[in-house]
Amino acid sequence: MKPTIVLVHGGFVDGAGWSGVYDDLTADGFRVRVVQNATKSLADDAATTRDILDAAEGPVVLVGHSYGGAVITEAGNHDNVAALVYVTAFAPDQGESVNTLLGTFPTDGPQPPILPPVNGYLFLDREKFAGSFAGDVSPGEAAFMADSQVPWGLEALGGVVTKAAWHAKPSWYLHVTEDRMIPPAAQATMAERMGSTVAETPGSHAIYVSQPRVVADLIRTAAMSVTG
Repeated sequence: MKPTIVLVHGGFVDGAGWSGVYDDLTADGFRVRVVQNATKSLADDAATTRDILDAAEGPVVLVGHSYGGAVITEAGNHDNVAALVYVTAFAPDQGESVNTLLGTFPTDGPQPPILPPVNGYLFLDREKFAGSFAGDVSPGEAAFMADSQVPWGLEALGGVVTKAAWHAKPSWYLHVTEDRMIPPAAQATMAERMGSTVAETPGSHAIYVSQPRVVADLIRTAAMSVTG
């Protein structure tokens, strides 16, 4: 039996962006579940993800994009999770948060255009959204993503991982070489620390939207390891 694939989105977006990956994997016979997190706090998002994992049949390949990497790092300790896939994602260790990792990123490269918080939530500058987040997405779709941003809570940004699942679960990492949100050098450092199997591709931070087949292929690779 093929493992279930559980997809976890990142900040500023919702789970609808996974539709291309979902279509690719379901056409191949996988059961796929998409988590819809409120991104208000890491604790709440991890709990929502665990609810989906509780209901999953058989082993699970748990996939996270961007901030979703922190969520799967925390929720991936669930017994049903057999493998972790990070898609240009944050990968905190125990005691770390996304904010911790942001503080280690190079300062001489592109910086995410995150606006000052309002009422405890963050947004990206709409005018800079496409160039930083969705450089290889069609202009119309990038504009829609900019105008439909989900507020990202400061408690999600600062939520500390209590136990990093990647210490105990095998992981794969999609290294995206033209990402202007998470610097490629930082991606490489996190993947190396985890001991992940790494695949590399050109593309933007929204690689899961622009190139769903590339993302689905890495997930399939992880799934094959689960089923032998």
